[in-house]
Parts: sequence; C-alpha cells; structure tokens
Amino acid sequence: MRAESRYRQIARTLRREIQEGSLPPGGQLPSEKQLEERFEASRNTIRLALGMLRNQGLILSRPGRGHYVQDVVPEIFYATRSKGGPGGLNESNLSGPTLEELQLLSADSDIAPRLRVPEGTMTVVRRMHRFSFAGDRSGSISSAFYPMDLVEGTPLMLPEDVESALEVLMEHGHRQVGYVDELETRMPTPQEAGQLDLPPGVPVLNVHRTDYSEERPIRLVHTVYAGHSIRYQFEHGDLKAYHRD
Repeated sequence: MRAESRYRQIARTLRREIQEGSLPPGGQLPSEKQLEERFEASRNTIRLALGMLRNQGLILSRPGRGHYVQDVVPEIFYATRSKGGPGGLNESNLSGPTLEELQLLSADSDIAPRLRVPEGTMTVVRRMHRFSFAGDRSGSISSAFYPMDLVEGTPLMLPEDVESALEVLMEHGHRQVGYVDELETRMPTPQEAGQLDLPPGVPVLNVHRTDYSEERPIRLVHTVYAGHSIRYQFEHGDLKAYHRD
C-alpha cells in the first residue's frame, strides 16, 4: 500500500483539531511559517495541506490576513417533522422564506414529469430565499412551481409573501397528503456560489420535493442548500425517547 502523502497527513491532523474544537470556529490557524516548523515540512507541503482543507470547506483563506476555521454553524431542516399532523408544514432553523420573484413559466422537461403535466403547461413560479436567523447570509434558494389551474385566483398568484402555501392550497380544495423528496449533492453553479456565498470546494444539497393531494401533484419545490450549512434530518417511528429532555 502506498504511503499517505505528507500534506494529506498534515491536513488530517488539522482536520481532527478542527473537529475536536482545539481549532475553534472562526479562529485563526497558526501562520504558514509556524506550521512549517511544527510539522517540519516545506512551505509547498503546508500550502497543499491548507488547500485541501479549504477545498473541503473547513477553512477560509483571507489574503494578507491568514487562514481561519469556517465559522458557519449548520442549520437543521426537519424534513419529516410537521405542525398539524403528518405531511404538514416543515420546521427549520432557517427564517421563513422571503419572496424574491413571481413568474409564469412553461413547464420544461425537468418540471413537467414531476407535476405530471404535459411539457409547455403554464406554471406559477415563486422564487424565494431563506436566511439564517442572524440575517447575514442566504441559507437556501428555492423555486416553487404550481400548476396554473390550481392557483389561479388565489394569493399564490400575487407577488406577496404568504404564511403557508400549503394552507392556501388546502383552503382551495387541494390538501397535501404526502410528498416525495429527491436529494442529490453536486458542485454549485457560479450563480449559486455567489448567491449562497460559498467558499471554494463546498458542494450544494439539491432537493426536489413534490407535494401530493389524493388526486395529483400540487406543488414542486426545488431548493438548493449550502452544503456546509445544512443538516437535513428525517425522523420515522415512535421517537419519544429521542425527543425526551
């Protein structure tokens, strides 16, 4: 078996110190010169190790100031916890969504199969951002697609925030009874990296959630989460022991 590269050994040691908290979130790492002396390694080896940590989203490099431990605390999205019974409203440590844009768009080959409508069918699209409770960064970007025939004449056609889109749908005869989540990780597009203020090398969590009534799909929500700032938690079964204080 080939020996582990020296820079990988150094990166692994620093990664463990970050995970254990001896290098705390937001804290500054020792200088490159100090790391060279500590690990008895060349500057190039140290820079390779730091580059590896940076690409893993664990540290940030600030020109002229040094290297810092990433201080983003992951928000928890409780994917299966609900208010008002199963399949209800989601809870999250992110703030409520803020409507950014309202559009009318034809369903393309990505949207149409999920909503089970022919390509070209008109949909209402509400694009939203969720922010951390600190309000200093966007935690996710979402686009919710609704078949036009379901939302015409409802508040979802207005360019205003609504407290609960699912409640609006239910008031108009389309009660959510379940949903299907599709999750994948990938690298962000340049636009997503800018919107989510992502450090280099950090992936995104890409989620398609299709909400269903008893008869048909009623909404498709496509959400992109910053990979280093989200924990997507599912809960199933009797979990009194888990939730007990």
